[in-house]
Amino acid sequence: MTLTFLDLYNSAASQEWSMYDNDANTTDDLEKPLVIALNKAVTEILYSYPFSFREKTHILFTIPDVNNYSIPKGLIQKDKLGDCCVKINSRPLKLIKNTFTLQNKKGIPESFYIRGSKIVLYPTPNEKFIITIDYLTLAVGEDNNEDEIFALKNADDVIIVPEYLEEIFKNAVISRAMLNSISSESDENYSAYKKQSEIAYKQLVKFAKGVWSEKAIKI
Repeated sequence: MTLTFLDLYNSAASQEWSMYDNDANTTDDLEKPLVIALNKAVTEILYSYPFSFREKTHILFTIPDVNNYSIPKGLIQKDKLGDCCVKINSRPLKLIKNTFTLQNKKGIPESFYIRGSKIVLYPTPNEKFIITIDYLTLAVGEDNNEDEIFALKNADDVIIVPEYLEEIFKNAVISRAMLNSISSESDENYSAYKKQSEIAYKQLVKFAKGVWSEKAIKI
């Protein structure tokens, strides 16, 4: 089973607190306030923790005499030594922190730096090389063309989450959206919803790790 935005929407609309119809079938049936609430909850949860299912590898092929390329839409990961996971033929490239002293040079790239939305390789490649970049995607899903999306809009948008985590993820998102919908912490339901949201989130993090540990998050 694949978790679609329609599935998530109708599950949220089926909650006792909901004021929305839970029989949506198309994008036109999705009510904007709930769409906004769910998107806010999804991004808050996905961006709050480095879930392994957000890990991706971006591959770029260098062009001779061209030193800058588009970076993936996400956060470049670091290894256990704190080095960025940017490699050429499995060999790590070093991050350049001071670019003012660099001189024009061509050859096999040994390092890199980020400039805006581009990664700049140094030295400038003198031939074709394969560069890999491990990163955490900021995409929340894919549309029906399998293109990355950064907000859920259409009923058939697919959410990035493994099948075995779908129900746990839905619980976390719905309870977070429910909590966010309360305008004041003094509301009599706030503390109960806050506890429900925290439990659902901790369950998601714990089971997403995939390895049991006595030091795992307790709920």
